[in-house]
Amino acid sequence: MVSAIDDISRRHAEPTWLRDRRQQAHAEFLRRPLPSRSDEDYRRTDLRRLDLSAFQPAANGAAPAAAARALPAPIRAVLGRSKKDGGALVQQDASTVLTTVHEELASKGVILCSLAEAVQKHPELVRPYFEHDRVGVDEDKWTAMNSAYWQGGAFVYLPSGVEATMPLRAVFAASGGATFSKTIIVADEWSQLTYVDDALSLNGGAAAALHAGVVDVAKEGSAVRYCRVQRYGLGTWNFERLRFFAHRDAAVNVLQVAFGSRLTKSYIHANIVEPGVSAELLGLVFVGGDQHVDHSTLQNHLAGQSMSDLLFKCAVLDNARSVYGGLIAIAKDAQRSDAYQNNRNLLLSPTARADSIPMLEIEANDVRCTHGSTTSSVDEEELFYLQSRGIPRREAERLILDGFFSQVTDRIPLAGVKDRVVEEIASQIGRLKLD
Repeated sequence: MVSAIDDISRRHAEPTWLRDRRQQAHAEFLRRPLPSRSDEDYRRTDLRRLDLSAFQPAANGAAPAAAARALPAPIRAVLGRSKKDGGALVQQDASTVLTTVHEELASKGVILCSLAEAVQKHPELVRPYFEHDRVGVDEDKWTAMNSAYWQGGAFVYLPSGVEATMPLRAVFAASGGATFSKTIIVADEWSQLTYVDDALSLNGGAAAALHAGVVDVAKEGSAVRYCRVQRYGLGTWNFERLRFFAHRDAAVNVLQVAFGSRLTKSYIHANIVEPGVSAELLGLVFVGGDQHVDHSTLQNHLAGQSMSDLLFKCAVLDNARSVYGGLIAIAKDAQRSDAYQNNRNLLLSPTARADSIPMLEIEANDVRCTHGSTTSSVDEEELFYLQSRGIPRREAERLILDGFFSQVTDRIPLAGVKDRVVEEIASQIGRLKLD
């Protein structure tokens, strides 16, 4: 595997500092054992069937596409749902195959390119986010693996005062093997961005695959809306860490949508670094079969006079299992923080399971913090009411499910993103054959 790192560095003519970082990360990856159920974060997530030796980094062989119509059908289906994008970046396995940026945004200094390209063309913008260990190689086995083997990746930069009214989009599509998506988003003061991040599998997604991804978002008094839609195939082991840093007067809105994968372990951390920050975290999970999806969130108030609001909704069918663990942390000096955390779970079959672990860690004494969690099955009285008015049971269950998720979808401010998520819910209902 060390030879793979050397090959990646040579192929992209990487600077010495980046090659050294890859090697350090690889050493950390080898040093750390595979997480087990004796680790607190994995008490409810079992990795004993994961054999890392069965995976090799995905090939870098996909040819660049002249236009979106030349891409595989699943990617075209994602890109074709929005006609008003400000730019798109598509990575197929380890190759960046398409990059477009609207001329209006490009003229304002907006950058959307692969991270590998940004290292070469914009090192002054990129290097600090590697060297400051914002998402450190020593956080866990998966961040070390990502730091060692990432290829392509995505880099977004908005200059100060620029408002990107058209969304930017990235698509990471995998056909097998091991992929390591890495995204860095830098939004300078008083800028505004909506970014949609799609993760999907090609060729049906049944083949065994591995993904270890990292997203690093920096905000300096800006407004960033970030939406991630994860639809990996049922053969994919998915590990990801999303980290957001909000500085003075910034606004961050995060939407995490999880439909796919065999197993997902995802960390979503919002770090409130300075006062005046508003952070909203929304989650929508809908899984079935034998899927296992585990999300850990952190609302980390390091500065006071700030607000965070989290709503995570999970619907679970068949033998699937959802795990949610959320922590609100208020530092000693973060007075007048206002934080809310709400996790709601809907069980759609007798064998489905949802675990919820909401937590508070408060060191300040002038704060307002509340959290709540519920887990329930479909209300038979509600079903009876709908059926008594001539609605078949399957359609009645779908209506209840739509209503359950509406608290999340109604809070999506961008019509295009909201429509896309609603379409994905309908598609997921059809795939899981809700009865």
